[in-house]
Amino acid sequence: MSVSAPDDEHGVLAAEAYLSALGKGGVDALYAVAGTDFPSIIEAYAATPAGTAGLPKPYTVPHENLAVSMAHGDALRTGRPQAAMVHVSVGTANMICGALNAARDGVPLLLSAGRTPLTEDGPEGTRSRFIHWAQEMFDQGGMIREAVKWDYELRAAEQVEDVAIRALDIATAPPPGPVYLSLPRELLAKRIRPAMPERQRTRVSAPMPDGAAIDRLAAAIRAAEYPLIVTSNAGREPEAFRILTELAETWALPVAQFNARSVSLPFDHPMAVGFDTRSLFAPADLILSIGCDVPWVPSVTRPKPTGALWEIDHDPLFSRYPLRSFPAVESIVAGPAAALAALSEALGTPGRDDVLRIERRRAMVARERGRRLTAEALDMTKLTAETASAVIADALPADAALINEYSFRTDFAHFDRPGQFYGFSPAGGLGLGFGAALGIAAADAREGRHRPVVATLGDGAYMFNNPVACHWASAAHRLPMLVIVFNNRRWGAVRNSTLAMYPQGAAAAGDGMLLADLSPSPDYAAICRAHGGEGITVGDVAALRPAIDRALEALAAGRQVLIDLVLAG
Repeated sequence: MSVSAPDDEHGVLAAEAYLSALGKGGVDALYAVAGTDFPSIIEAYAATPAGTAGLPKPYTVPHENLAVSMAHGDALRTGRPQAAMVHVSVGTANMICGALNAARDGVPLLLSAGRTPLTEDGPEGTRSRFIHWAQEMFDQGGMIREAVKWDYELRAAEQVEDVAIRALDIATAPPPGPVYLSLPRELLAKRIRPAMPERQRTRVSAPMPDGAAIDRLAAAIRAAEYPLIVTSNAGREPEAFRILTELAETWALPVAQFNARSVSLPFDHPMAVGFDTRSLFAPADLILSIGCDVPWVPSVTRPKPTGALWEIDHDPLFSRYPLRSFPAVESIVAGPAAALAALSEALGTPGRDDVLRIERRRAMVARERGRRLTAEALDMTKLTAETASAVIADALPADAALINEYSFRTDFAHFDRPGQFYGFSPAGGLGLGFGAALGIAAADAREGRHRPVVATLGDGAYMFNNPVACHWASAAHRLPMLVIVFNNRRWGAVRNSTLAMYPQGAAAAGDGMLLADLSPSPDYAAICRAHGGEGITVGDVAALRPAIDRALEALAAGRQVLIDLVLAG
């Protein structure tokens, strides 16, 4: 008898009820790093008619950080919560970096792990391996608790559907983020009667912005000479992108996309004033931060901001951050799209008294953009991160998706719509980019969409991505994508921080390379070739465009590609 065919005596496996609840709750994929706690999950998948009907699509993944990163990218692409499941306590430990990335990036994930059997003898699923004693913890969820919105251990098999749906409701409630659930092996193996009626998801409405606060903000913008908008992630909501673009054009509002994680305004837009706020505040008499946890870095920003700060976000105080001191005149609790829609209505159409100020501001922004573009003139004879970024930006087709883990320079990009660009998590947990790109490719594949998916990584970030696991997943799940490694043979962030703090110090005598030197560099292209992909090494800027063209042809033929950029200096 199939475990999918309940009867009055036995019912279905709790594992199947769990997976079914996830599928009905909107989860498309389960990225799994299986262990001895997975037999009932595996049995439920194997016994379901047509393999996966009604259940999240299972993906075998050979490392926990990769599983979380793939779920992260998949959720970014689909806008729906996705799931990862790992092996008990040890698998949870490897999940934590990915959980931190998702938490700070506001991505809804259901992170789950089996739990070492509770019993030493007796029920189905009881301890049957020597590791079942050593792997048990007093509080398995405790190690990941600070990185998630909610955690729980399943206590009765009959709860499993209620618990799964509650986990998804909490993960997706504004502000979204990851949750964690541990699932004891005996409980997953127990047969239960499915809930009747079926447990339904709860629609959680985001708070609408306070109308009076929006009116005060609109009045302040009307009165300001140079109101500057700073955002990292407003474009995560496509409607916010549309409204912000309209407002920027109509009111000549300069927009800085500081540490951009999405496209909030077309990168080439006349009101786009760059991606680093440290030198943009001199003329600003009002600063509006939208979906931005850090609008500037106080210790390095010159001149210091003097304009009044306003904030908009689901959690504008970023209350999960232990310390964050950006004193705002007013913080408006709302999603970017809802707040911008209300602001657009409150501002209305510019009147006669607004025109002169708007045109004066438009000219100021044009001068600022002119200075920035002049400063960005490149020596195209050398292969640097800047010249490589410019070539990549020109060579990729408009429908490509690029996931950047630090090295790609957004100043040279031409992205003009949501879904083209995804930046690194503000948590900075290396090892996200390759996996997130695979998750985006997986979501595309399930929908029958075919487009280039590209991950740009530093050489250090590439190693943190567990590249053998990533290339294997690309090959095994037929998810061809392009990885571009910016290979400067160093931890750039480590070196640059050292030289910034001690420019005349002892470490500077060694060019700041102590504990930052990643030479000798391995043959990264060979790692991709070992997995049936195309590996290309580029050491000259003139060779990069042909290499990208060759890579795009290989992607179209279903082969993964890695380009190793051996950068100068």
